[in-house]
Amino acid sequence: MQGALLPHRLVAVWFADVAGYSARAAEDESGALQLIEILQALSRETVGRYDGRIVKFIGDAVLAEFPSTALAVQAAAALSRAYLEQSAATGHAHSLSVGVQVGDVAVSSEGDLYGDAVNAAARIQEAAEPGQVVVSQDVWRQLRGRPEFCFEPLGDRSLKGVGPIGLYVVTIEDSGMGFPETIPLRNKSEEETKKGIRSLGVLPFVDLSADRDQEYFGDGVAEEILNALAKVGGLHVPARTSCFAFRGANLDAREIGRRLGVDALLEGSIRKAGDRVRISVQLIDARNGYHSWSERFDRDIEDIFAIQDEIARSVIDALSLSLTQSEKRRLLRASTKSVEAYEFYLRARKLFQQWTRQSIELAGQMFERAIELDPYFAAAWAGLATAQVHLFSLGGRDADLQKAHSASTRALELDPELADAHVAAGQGFSMEQRYSEAAAEFERAIELDPTLFDGYYYFARCCFKAGDLNKALKLFEKAQSVRPEDYQSAALIAAVLRQLGRNDEAQRAEQLAIESINKHLDLHVDEARALSLGAIILARLGEVERAKQWNERAMSLAPDDDAILYNASCVFAVLGEEDRALAGLQRAIEAGLAGGDWLSHDPDWERLRDHPRFQTLVQRLQRSQNHFSDN
Repeated sequence: MQGALLPHRLVAVWFADVAGYSARAAEDESGALQLIEILQALSRETVGRYDGRIVKFIGDAVLAEFPSTALAVQAAAALSRAYLEQSAATGHAHSLSVGVQVGDVAVSSEGDLYGDAVNAAARIQEAAEPGQVVVSQDVWRQLRGRPEFCFEPLGDRSLKGVGPIGLYVVTIEDSGMGFPETIPLRNKSEEETKKGIRSLGVLPFVDLSADRDQEYFGDGVAEEILNALAKVGGLHVPARTSCFAFRGANLDAREIGRRLGVDALLEGSIRKAGDRVRISVQLIDARNGYHSWSERFDRDIEDIFAIQDEIARSVIDALSLSLTQSEKRRLLRASTKSVEAYEFYLRARKLFQQWTRQSIELAGQMFERAIELDPYFAAAWAGLATAQVHLFSLGGRDADLQKAHSASTRALELDPELADAHVAAGQGFSMEQRYSEAAAEFERAIELDPTLFDGYYYFARCCFKAGDLNKALKLFEKAQSVRPEDYQSAALIAAVLRQLGRNDEAQRAEQLAIESINKHLDLHVDEARALSLGAIILARLGEVERAKQWNERAMSLAPDDDAILYNASCVFAVLGEEDRALAGLQRAIEAGLAGGDWLSHDPDWERLRDHPRFQTLVQRLQRSQNHFSDN
């Protein structure tokens, strides 16, 4: 079957390239990287102002499209002039060479452009001298009657892949460094720009360091800012998992905003060299792609907490949001004076996000290294506690849980108001079935930070295991209100409703959960947990073949993961395949499953509750768990 034809449209496009970049990179790599930073920042601002769209950056070049030739040429001229001036700050001024063409292009689903016009713009750019904006004869024909455009013919040139073509150097009278009055500026007024922006995605910061080895640092800084902004009332910020899925994506800001369901995006770059760090950030209105605010911070690395705080507060100011006193206290607090300890902490956070036993073990080691460098680093102690709790859940080793308790206790001694530490303590107590003590810790975490998703989510799981289903339902619903894009809370709301016998409500919740899971899988196509939870819901909804496909795919992605094996056995149980369900449950237990109390309330096992083999397996799990709670 032939693939669908790509949509086409008539646009003006240009390629802009930094003249002399290769030679500069050979002699001064740091200065060359600054040239790319300047190009990207200026391009975003300039292209947006002229109603255009950046298609992609390619090294030291940029491809952009515009709805008219006039807008394209004027944007090119403005960018060229601004770049010459700003690049001088790197120690040597550089010019751009720009090629402009108009024509029909094909547009991919990711927003990339294809066609002769794109190829021609690239070849025209190669024919331009540094500082020149060169246009094709087709562009010249459309603009030759406009008095603000001045053309100098270059004659016919034979360009590779294009053939003979007439070229012209164009200049614009009185364009200056600003924007010509003949163009209707697309920047809205300050109040218009701020109006209605109540959701924001924070994208991973691009690593521009010389060795490209600081991704963990850029991710950590972006995540700290994301977490700070998520604490602001009236502003929805999708979780790291959703936002960071767009790393390196060749998508227009408007498309990313649509997929994330947000009004605006915060993107940036980071370059760390020795004791200095440069962070550039831009706020983009995702509803129209226009650049709203940008800033660059050149500071000593010791100022990293102040920079993060300043960025978060600048975004809040740009959106005309106000903070309550409690929000101000929760925003960003310097948690260590040791930058080296902080770097190990950020490495640990990045490792933790991979969600494998090996990565969590390594994360624990990084947290411990941070603690060695600063024994008073409360957040690192809380991170270690969380890592050890999850290691226990993956294998049930008594030492892991004991270490988790010690670490969370120390974190709370150092900072009694650290909500994450209370969550870690609550998870540990929940694992030991000490539910009243767990509840007290979760409640304190929520009191300290009402925006903390983990507080509601893990408290809900604790209540489900304890058999308090109504409270679990309310907490899962609260978790989903804090993080609407989270598919896990959506799936578990449906499970609780099933267990409560509210089947009509459960079916509606299952439909919503599948929608949430599908959206998540659009960004994370190979996430086993999303597939396995989705398979259970599909099985409940009667979509048998699709449930089996998702289940098999999840097990192929994580064949030794106890949680995936458990979910797979749930699918078989719902589908009535008793032998496979019980065999799968036994495999999950052998792989380290530690959840006899969860199993007792899981609606997926309703048909098998009286089965002797099922009861034996439940007792085996409970005996194992009682061993840990007795120690």
